[in-house]
Amino acid sequence: MIGHKLDYEGEDLFTPEIDNEIDLLKGRVNTVMDLTSIINLKFKKQFEWYIIHYRMQKIMRETYGKPHEDAYKFVSLANQDVKENGGYFKVELGVENRFEKAIYLSKTMLDYSDKFLDLVLVDATYKRNRFNLPLVSLIGVNNYGKNILLAFALLTDETASSYTWVFQKLKEAWNQNTVKTFICDECPSINQGLYF
Repeated sequence: MIGHKLDYEGEDLFTPEIDNEIDLLKGRVNTVMDLTSIINLKFKKQFEWYIIHYRMQKIMRETYGKPHEDAYKFVSLANQDVKENGGYFKVELGVENRFEKAIYLSKTMLDYSDKFLDLVLVDATYKRNRFNLPLVSLIGVNNYGKNILLAFALLTDETASSYTWVFQKLKEAWNQNTVKTFICDECPSINQGLYF
C-alpha cells in the first residue's frame, strides 16, 4: 500500500510485558487468533493477528534459533551423546542433506529396553512442535506402573514406510528383543509399519 509503513517490529507497539505474555501463551492457546484476542484484551490493544504471529515467530527465533539450525544441533548432540555415553541414534537425510527422520535412545532408554518391553505404547503428536514434524514417542511401563520413555523419533511424514523404518531401527537397537504387546491408536501407517 502506498504511503503506509508496515512496521511489525515497532518498539512502541510491544513492551517487554507484552512480549513475555506472548512467549508464555504461544504454546498454550489453540490459534494465533486466540492469542491475539488475549493480548488485545489484557493490554487494551488492537493488534491484528498477523502482527502477533510475526512477533511470536521473532520471539521464537531469538529464543531458540532457526529451525534448520536446531535440526543440525539435535543431530550433533545426539551423535555426541551416543559416542560419549552409549545409546542409539540413527538419522536419515534426503536430497541436499535435508532431514527426513531420526530415532534416539539414550543409554538409560536402552537399559529400560532390557527389562520393560512387555508393553510398548506408540503415540505420535500431530505436528505440535515448531518444526511441524510428528514426534513419535515409544513408552513402556516399569515394575512400579510408571511410564518410561523407551525411544522417540522425529519424522517428516507419517507414512507406513516411515514407521517401518522406525520399527526396524528399534529392532536393531533392542538387539532383536521382542515386544510382547504394542498399543497404538488406529493410525493405519503405524499399524502397517509394525508388520514389516
